[in-house]
Amino acid sequence: MSKGAKILLVDDDPAVLRGVGGLLRDEGYRTAEARDAAAAWSALHAARDLPAMMLLDLRLPGESGLALLERLPRPLALPVVVLSGEAKIADTVRALKLGATDFVEKPPSPERLLTAIRNALALSELQEERERLRQELARPGHLVGESAAIDALRRQVAKAGATDSVVLITGETGSGKERVARALHLASGRRGRFVALNCAAIPSSLLESELFGYEKGAFSGAAARHIGKFEQAHGGTLLLDEIGDMPLELQAKILRAIEAREVERLGGVAPVAVDVRLLASTHRDLAQAVRDGAFREDLFYRLNVVPIAVPPLRERPDDVLPLARAFAADLLGPTVAVEFAPEAEAALRAHGWPGNVRELRNFVERVSLARSDGALRVGADASALLRPSGRAGAAPGPALGEKSYAELIEDFERATLRAALDTSGGNIAAAARLLRMDRGNLHRRMKALCLIE
Repeated sequence: MSKGAKILLVDDDPAVLRGVGGLLRDEGYRTAEARDAAAAWSALHAARDLPAMMLLDLRLPGESGLALLERLPRPLALPVVVLSGEAKIADTVRALKLGATDFVEKPPSPERLLTAIRNALALSELQEERERLRQELARPGHLVGESAAIDALRRQVAKAGATDSVVLITGETGSGKERVARALHLASGRRGRFVALNCAAIPSSLLESELFGYEKGAFSGAAARHIGKFEQAHGGTLLLDEIGDMPLELQAKILRAIEAREVERLGGVAPVAVDVRLLASTHRDLAQAVRDGAFREDLFYRLNVVPIAVPPLRERPDDVLPLARAFAADLLGPTVAVEFAPEAEAALRAHGWPGNVRELRNFVERVSLARSDGALRVGADASALLRPSGRAGAAPGPALGEKSYAELIEDFERATLRAALDTSGGNIAAAARLLRMDRGNLHRRMKALCLIE
């Protein structure tokens, strides 16, 4: 998508529309024009022939270009290059933080403007290709693996995906619950976005505003309207990842949003209707959490309409090599061949994979860093990169006498925390759950051991 792409010009100056539009058409682009924010909004929500990118003036009659940019869903559905001659530096910085790709001052030189457009379209193409590959891996027929367990999982996804039923996806940390959720969304045929929110990764004080959004001035620091995850997923699918970590006081509001199919932004005066297919995932035993009083019983039964359990990787060794090849294709491109030495195959299949699919992906990424050209070769020595999993044959520690007892204990603790972070993809909350310790204590130990600043 470069030449022939449709570019939306949003500017109230006829001279700019005439000059910039002529330049773009001379370069082989198609153009559409909007002289205010309302016309731009309509063009961005047309039923067909949507623009590939937008050139946006920040100073428009009525609603400003910056205000228009603020109320577009995040991430932006198309690249935006800001074009303005009188914008304040603060407005420019705000536009870039909101996702604008570049800023070009008026009057723009043809070379500068065309470079900004080419870069924006090229970046958009890369992002689209990455998303295409990720979705391809997530399709029900492409839940990668050759085991009987993954075949059964594909059948469950294909059957449940075609409905609007709420699905509760359970499984260990790193087992691929989000990939199953993406497969359910794709199988549903819903035209809206797939939106995911990790309930464990966001402080409870911010979780409500992330879910439901807020109006400008709703609280200190609310400088502009923020569209929440429910509204971002309108017409699509919302995944509430690790819902077992959601605070009790917020669970009631989630239940009300599910049943009423509407949300109310913080500081709002009227509810907003939403058409969302809801999925939830957790590594916790929610039935036990209900018995312990840590999870609402009514919400549990509202979520547990269609339960899908994702088996851990250690229970499906036949999937290890196909998954490794899929991750290599995702990291290096589909044309790069992957070769496994017999010893490497045996080591990978025998490994316990405590970090599940996420640990396998991290392993493939580490191996790929050592590749120069040609095929990715996983040799016998690659098994040394596997994280010890408590099985026989784990590498011994340092010989006694080399370090003090306190130093040995610190080394072990440091290695354990690094392994937990690696398995959890750098997520401190997930690492704390894996280690069964308080997140605050984990953060303090990481600082004490110089693992973080």
